[in-house]
Amino acid sequence: MPYATATNLLEQFGAEEIAQRADRGTPRLVTAAMLKAAAAAGSLAGYTADEQAATAEALALVNAKLLDADSAINGYLATRYPVPLATVPRLVLVAACDLARYALYDDMATETITTRYKDAVKLLEAISKGLVNLGVDASGAKPETNNAAQMVSAGKVFGRDGRRL
Repeated sequence: MPYATATNLLEQFGAEEIAQRADRGTPRLVTAAMLKAAAAAGSLAGYTADEQAATAEALALVNAKLLDADSAINGYLATRYPVPLATVPRLVLVAACDLARYALYDDMATETITTRYKDAVKLLEAISKGLVNLGVDASGAKPETNNAAQMVSAGKVFGRDGRRL
């Protein structure tokens, strides 16, 4: 199970940005709508053969970068957790998206994207050292918790007739 899907990446950073970075052809043929449809396994029947081929290539590139991110994350998490994780915490999903986005930019990443990438790597290092807990148990599943409200009292202060006890 991947930590993030192409759809997650498109939702996290916008389909337009990812389409621009993933379409390596000239002229650029892939639009945000085309990449969204392809990521959701939708139909591209309304587009030309060249547009369909470019979209397939762009989606393949996105998926390859997400797979690279998964591998990097597994390298960090393997010191503390069995990988791949059975349940993907949001923290890991966002880190996977940040790593994949940075990789899509190759050597043209902006300062913001580079900072997010470095922060994701720092987070993964902290997880591998045990400084950050993912909230999953050793099997990679979320432990069951009792989410009910609990009330604790120090005991009675007044009795039924209004006297202090």
